[in-house]
Amino acid sequence: MKKLLIFAFLAVHERFVRLFMPRVSTHKLLLLPGIESLRWTLGRWRAWRTFELAARRVPAYGQFLEKQDFPGRLPGNGRVSEEFARIPEMDKDSYIRPWSTEDRCLDGKLPRRGVVVDESSGSSGVPTSWVRGPDEREATRQLLQLGFARTATALDKQPFVLNAFSLGAWATGMNVSSSLTEVTMIKSVGPDKDKIIATMREFGTGFTYIILSYPPFLKALFEDPRLDWQEYDIVAAFGGEGISENMRAHINRYTHGVFGSYGASDLEINLAIETDFSVALRQAVDRNPELAARITRQEEYGVLPMIFQFNPYGYLIETNDAGELLVTIVRRENINPRIRYNIHDRGHVMRVRELKPILREYGLEDVLREQLLDLPLLFHYGRSDLSVDFNGAVVAPDALRDVIYNEPVLLDAVENHRLISYEDAAGNRQLHVALQLTQQASESGALDVERYRPHVLAELRRMNGDFNNAIRTAPGSTLPTIAFYPYRTGPFTADGRKLKNEYVWQLDADDVGEWDLDFSYTAQP
Repeated sequence: MKKLLIFAFLAVHERFVRLFMPRVSTHKLLLLPGIESLRWTLGRWRAWRTFELAARRVPAYGQFLEKQDFPGRLPGNGRVSEEFARIPEMDKDSYIRPWSTEDRCLDGKLPRRGVVVDESSGSSGVPTSWVRGPDEREATRQLLQLGFARTATALDKQPFVLNAFSLGAWATGMNVSSSLTEVTMIKSVGPDKDKIIATMREFGTGFTYIILSYPPFLKALFEDPRLDWQEYDIVAAFGGEGISENMRAHINRYTHGVFGSYGASDLEINLAIETDFSVALRQAVDRNPELAARITRQEEYGVLPMIFQFNPYGYLIETNDAGELLVTIVRRENINPRIRYNIHDRGHVMRVRELKPILREYGLEDVLREQLLDLPLLFHYGRSDLSVDFNGAVVAPDALRDVIYNEPVLLDAVENHRLISYEDAAGNRQLHVALQLTQQASESGALDVERYRPHVLAELRRMNGDFNNAIRTAPGSTLPTIAFYPYRTGPFTADGRKLKNEYVWQLDADDVGEWDLDFSYTAQP
């Protein structure tokens, strides 16, 4: 009876909510403060309803649950969150690859019309296609327009969006273009510095240019000397990977705002966003180790988390025992449901009402004043499957990124970085830290690599106590090595051929010789 009443209430409630969805101005009402508990509870009820719908109507999901010996329904006798947490989690290997796209759709069928197929970049393997029906594309459109409206209302000049995400079959670029076309002036240029500079020269300084792209591209763009960036009014937005606060400050030398979005091709491109509040909180965490220890797992993972806010009415986000995020898109309209999907990102959720007393305890009233939305916070530490193990310690490429970005000299001189885990001839697992210099730094030879090789390792050890202990206890023949490589040489010879940078390599002993790795500098215990 409880389940029937809840599902009936959801049906009536969602018809009412749809009246507010088409217009951004009315959609904002759904995010008003003061109804956080209602959004939180309704989101869990909707996840429950969508789980049972998928179990009943999606052939692949029914078979997936059957293999796990799990029923396609919840008892509904206890707390929904506790019962929901018993549902088997899925990921690309356990659910996406074993079944066809059609079998993963409602009723085992792809709609004949209104479906867009895009694909992930293949940064973790072979590219995967994802199908999105008209209702979920409409939901994505509304969320992107809502986020854009919050930015545009604070601008003095007419906004002009330059979409520099990769275009074509990839999810982010095309979804951004199709979603924002009707609410702003937009040019989809892709990650092409020449086109962006030419466009800004042509249209002049009378606009606020909102440039959207990946962080490494934004950094390279603003360092291009062909344009006097100070003459232009610019806001930057990024996705695809995180940044350090020093990198944010670096980009803000050319802009008057830089904000990130968290999403994934496997799920949706805009699950959560940075807000003034989440950025202020992250900066406070960065300054205060005690606060960091209280509310984050920075010490455990060795990296400052990105902090976003998300709407629990649309997404149920949990953390499993391995510290990985499990995401359920709770809308029933998605033609290809994902229930407790593990994208293998590390993270956790904290509600604003849990955080406020802690911020007051630390006297952070300035951070609290930035809080406009009472949406929960998502702490994100990067991908769990893009880390390397060294002598029992987990080393993340995001930690190496933070070391580079937190040192102004390295920020200017380093183009890319990579952690390379490999086997030597004796079968020992080794770690090589590789940093690619920019073309300018390579030609000038100005970087003092003798100074910065030990500096980088020392900072990694300072940020990650497990890594420090691992080096102290490692046999001398397996201590990490580090090298700076001139632009497009060594392990970076093939860079630029893929959409996204590769930050981790796992090599076999036979593959090491291909890349002309420099092992001349070894960490000291």
